[in-house]
Amino acid sequence: MTEPMSVARGVALANDPDDAVREALSTNPSAPAEALALLADDPRPAIRANLLTNPAAPADVRYQVHASLSADAAAGDLEAENALAWVRYDRSGRTPCAKPK
Repeated sequence: MTEPMSVARGVALANDPDDAVREALSTNPSAPAEALALLADDPRPAIRANLLTNPAAPADVRYQVHASLSADAAAGDLEAENALAWVRYDRSGRTPCAKPK
């Protein structure tokens, strides 16, 4: 089993200028919630979409990401539309748009 990542390390990775680093973090189930919350505002829709199926991402982050991707797709952003299509076909069993309580 992978050890949990420290918050400081996760935040550093979430702020990395390299898209590949942020994308890897967005799929890491050991990433701290604080780091994943930073990725909710990432400019790359694919990175944000990964949060929808990451079990470490809090429900409020998933809800925020789903709402922002849906708005971007409705505004004509094809990358956001494709990211949402990918989530629809993902078989993770997560509910990406479950509204937090």
